[in-house]
Amino acid sequence: RSQQLHHVRRALRGRGELIVGKKTLQKRIIAIRAESDAASATDRALKDKLVEQQMLVGNLGMLFTNADVASIEKILHEHRVQAPARVGAIAPCEVTVPAGNTGLEPTTTSFFQALNIATKISKGTVEIVADKKVLSPGDKVDNSVSALLQKLKISPFFYAAKVAFFWEKGLMFTAEDLAVTEDKMEEEMTNAINSLTAVSLATGILTETSFPHAIMDGFKTLLGAS
Repeated sequence: RSQQLHHVRRALRGRGELIVGKKTLQKRIIAIRAESDAASATDRALKDKLVEQQMLVGNLGMLFTNADVASIEKILHEHRVQAPARVGAIAPCEVTVPAGNTGLEPTTTSFFQALNIATKISKGTVEIVADKKVLSPGDKVDNSVSALLQKLKISPFFYAAKVAFFWEKGLMFTAEDLAVTEDKMEEEMTNAINSLTAVSLATGILTETSFPHAIMDGFKTLLGAS
């Protein structure tokens, strides 16, 4: 993982500075800054979030940047690391063993039987009859699943640094806020305008959005009457 962070830091050069260290020291620095005479309201608000509300805990680092957060998250995603399913690991995602010929000898059928995976012998090798889910998010990897995935040369997990939350102009945003893109906002605005127009037309109360439609409907009615 340290090598992974090294690659992330190198990719962030000129865009941001990643700091990983003891949380006690980081909290102390934030508190000292917030309690100084030159502290701003933003400094005090940051201390309240990270120190008082205990948000700066666990396996978190601090990344300082003036770049768009979405572009930073893209860099983090580009440096994710693929890993095998080791015994005792907690599955971060669903893992499915695909149907098809495995190339394994018939003597390995016990691994599949232990996981209730239907197989058949085809051309002297084991063939999986249908896709089989072996792990769900949150499951603990046991010996059978780990051994089978290793035999099939499947490394199903990817590990990457992720944005847990970000602070900008005195406001705290969650990772879910990153999903609100300009295209998503445009879609939501369009849906809201369409809904407003429909309500306006149904109630007969004219608005700026319904006025062109009302004129068109009146014109059609006039043509029909003539």
